[in-house]
Amino acid sequence: MSAAATTAAPAANDDVAHGIVPLSTWMEFVNTPQSDDDKNNFERSNKETIIRKTTVAYGIVELLKRSKELDDEEIRVDNFLISVSKNVNPSQRSWDDIDSVGMLSSGMWLMIEEPPYLNAMLGGEACDDRILGRFLAVEMKSAPQENVGKPAEAKAAPKNGLNDYHMAGMNALAAVAEESNRCHLFARLLYELYAHEPFPDDAASTKEPAKKRLRSYNEYLMLPPEVASDEGVFEMDTIPFQIPSIVRMQKLGIPASICLMTQNLLEYALRGDGRQSDDAYESLGVVSEDLHLLLLDPDRFLFDNRNQNTDNMQLLYRSDKLYGRDKEETLITDAFCRVSRGKSEAFFIGGFSGSGKSMLVDSLRDRVKCVGGYTIKHKFDPMSQEKPLSGVISAFNQICLMIKGRARPVIAKKLGEEFGVDFSLLMRLLPNVSVLFPEHVRPVINVDAGEAMNARSVCFTLLRFVRVVSSPSHPVMLFLDDIQWADSTALDVIHTILSDTKTMGSCMLFVGAYRDNEVQVDHDLFDLIERLEISNVQTTKVYLAGLDQEDLNTMISDALCLYPRICKSLSDILFQKTKGNPFFVLEFMQSLKSHGLLQYN
Repeated sequence: MSAAATTAAPAANDDVAHGIVPLSTWMEFVNTPQSDDDKNNFERSNKETIIRKTTVAYGIVELLKRSKELDDEEIRVDNFLISVSKNVNPSQRSWDDIDSVGMLSSGMWLMIEEPPYLNAMLGGEACDDRILGRFLAVEMKSAPQENVGKPAEAKAAPKNGLNDYHMAGMNALAAVAEESNRCHLFARLLYELYAHEPFPDDAASTKEPAKKRLRSYNEYLMLPPEVASDEGVFEMDTIPFQIPSIVRMQKLGIPASICLMTQNLLEYALRGDGRQSDDAYESLGVVSEDLHLLLLDPDRFLFDNRNQNTDNMQLLYRSDKLYGRDKEETLITDAFCRVSRGKSEAFFIGGFSGSGKSMLVDSLRDRVKCVGGYTIKHKFDPMSQEKPLSGVISAFNQICLMIKGRARPVIAKKLGEEFGVDFSLLMRLLPNVSVLFPEHVRPVINVDAGEAMNARSVCFTLLRFVRVVSSPSHPVMLFLDDIQWADSTALDVIHTILSDTKTMGSCMLFVGAYRDNEVQVDHDLFDLIERLEISNVQTTKVYLAGLDQEDLNTMISDALCLYPRICKSLSDILFQKTKGNPFFVLEFMQSLKSHGLLQYN
C-alpha cells in the first residue's frame, strides 16, 4: 500500500496542485504556504484550506459508508488518494478543486460534484470575507474489487444450537462494535487531516488492537470533576472539550465544529457501558450529514464566529429564511405568478398570533418588486370598525407615492383620461394622487373621505383607480392584516375589485390574514370567501399551524450555529413549551438568554 502511494506521488508542486495524488502528499502541499500573497491573506487562505479538507473528509466518510468489511489499516491516511482539478475556469471558486476521493486497498473511487445549476448560481469569489458553501453530491466511479468475480458464499448453519433470533442479536452487536471501531478510526483520520500530525496514541503504540485503544479513550473521558490548567482550576462542565487530543486540536486553531465532531466520534467508544455522551454519534451516516452541513454553510457552521462572546451571545437566525413554510410559500408564489398574467386572485391565511402570517407575505415582496409590481399593506385593529373604509383607502393611498418613482407620466395620463371631470373626486379620496400631477396641485378638503362619500361611490372610484394602476407588468398585492377586525364595507370593496369582469380590468392579488381563533363561523370574512368563490374568483386558503419538531430544530440549529443533532434536546423542550409557534419560540429563546440559561462557550 505504501509502495503504491509512493509510486503515485508527484515530484513537483505543480503536479500536487492538480491530478491524482496520495492524501498524505496533498496534506503536505496544502499545509505549506505557497506564496507571499497567502501569508498576507492568511486567514482567508486558512479558511479555504479548511473547506478543502472538509470536502476530502466528506468524500472519505461516504466511501467508508459504502465499504462492507475493512481492516483497521485501511482507515488510515496512507490508504486514500484524491483527485484535484486544475482551476482553468475564472468563475470557479478556488476551494472547489477536489473532484474525487479514492481508496487504494479496494479500488473504490467516489466522485464529488455540485449540481451544475447551483455551481452557476454560486460561481465566482465572494465580494467580502464570506466563503460561499457547496451543496455536494457523490457518485461511485468504480465498484469494490473484492466483490468482483467471487461466487456468493453459502449461508452458514447456526452453531452451538443458536436459533435465528439469537444469531440476529449477535450480528446486531457485532455491527455496533464494527461501527464503533470505524468511528474511532475515522476520528483518528480527522485529527491527522486537520492537525497535520500523528494521532497522540500513535507515539505509544501503533500496533495495539483497536479495542485496547478504545479502552484507553475510556480512561481519557474519566477525567476528575475539576481540571487544573495554566489559567487556574475549572469545573469540568465549563470546558467545551475534555479529551486531550481534542484540546490539542483546539490549541492548533482547528474550528470548534471539527473538534466537536472528532470528540463525538471518539465518544462512540463508550456506548454500551452506560457512560456515553448524549452527543456521541450513532453512525458514520450521521457524520456524513454533519459534514454536508458544514460545507453547505461554512460561515455559520464550520468556522468559528469571532463576534460571539460569553457576555453578549447572539442568536443568529436566518433573516431570509421562512422556517417550515415551504408549501405555503410555494402556494402564495404560484398565486402571484397567475396574477402577473393578467387576473385577480384572493389568498387567505389563518393562524394564531405569532404563527408567521406576515412573514409569509413578506417573503413575496422581493418578487413583486422584481416584476415591477406594488405591495401595499394595512393592519386593522379593534377600533377599525369605528371608521369604515379608512383602512382600505389608506392602503390604496400608498400606491401613488410608489408610482411617482416609477411610471408617473404614463399612469398620470391614464388617470386623467379615466376620471376626467371626476378627478376631484379621486383627489378627495386619495390625497397622494396629487404627487402624480405636480403641475396642477389642487387643494384637498380636510374631511374624512370615507365619511364624506357614500360606500358605493368609494367602491366604484377605487375600482376605476385599480384598473388604471394595475396591469400584468405592474401587478398590485394588497395585504390586509388582522382582517377579522375589518368592517363589512371594506370587505365589500375587496369583493367588487376582485370580481371585476371588465376585459383588461384589475390585476391584483389580495392577501387577507386573520387570527382563526378570534372569528366565528358567521363572521363577515367567511361570507366574503363564499361570495368570491361564487363569482369564480380563484381563492386559496391556508392555515399556519406551529412548526413541527424537525423545522423547529433547524431554526434552533441556525440560531446557535450548532449541528441539528446537538440542538435536539433543547428544541424538544421548546416544542413542548410553545407548540412550535415561531413568535413564542423567539421570545422563549430570548428569555433563556436574558436569564443566563443560554450562554456561549
